[in-house]
Amino acid sequence: GGVWGARGALWFRALLRDYSSSLRDAAGAARRRPLLSAAAVAGLAVTAGLARSVPDGGSLESAAVAAAAALSPIPPGSRSPRAERRVLRLLRLRERGRLRVRSLGLLSVAAAEPDGTDAALYRARCPHLRPRPWERGALLDVGFAGRWWLLEAALRDPDVNEEEFGHLPGPLRRLRPAELRSERNERLHRERLRAVVLSEADIGGEEPLEIRGSA
Repeated sequence: GGVWGARGALWFRALLRDYSSSLRDAAGAARRRPLLSAAAVAGLAVTAGLARSVPDGGSLESAAVAAAAALSPIPPGSRSPRAERRVLRLLRLRERGRLRVRSLGLLSVAAAEPDGTDAALYRARCPHLRPRPWERGALLDVGFAGRWWLLEAALRDPDVNEEEFGHLPGPLRRLRPAELRSERNERLHRERLRAVVLSEADIGGEEPLEIRGSA
């Protein structure tokens, strides 16, 4: 026991000596090149922050459920088909146990497994029958900096049904920002609501008739 204790003390002392010399060398290098050292420290801090903010599978499922709740009040005719298809696909894979999220350090990738997690599925449990990585489902989403980017891109303008205007010519499917709130549009809207008064000559001698514009 005494021999092993002495050897352990020597090993621990040598380890401390090595660490102290490494720290002294690092401190000397930092004094010689302060800007490079500051940039290295900042890069390490940013990398550590990104690694901590990598989303997991639970956050993707929560985001899909929240997206479904946000889409439900929108009428089906005005709902974005792209957003609806992506959210429904994520929810179906979640219910079947086929939604998989893997962390790659600074980002996460979500994919659909060919088989679920049910123990009765022999192909999913037998290591010799498991699908190879290139046989797995297509990429569903990429998680980075605490966000799922493909899902957020699909949910942009969720109340705009672009397929509703697919039959229109190209120039009519695009609106410039100036056309959304133009004085001409406001003037036409006011004229549409203006009351129309017909004179006796217009109605053949009858009393004037007032017709209100449609609301």
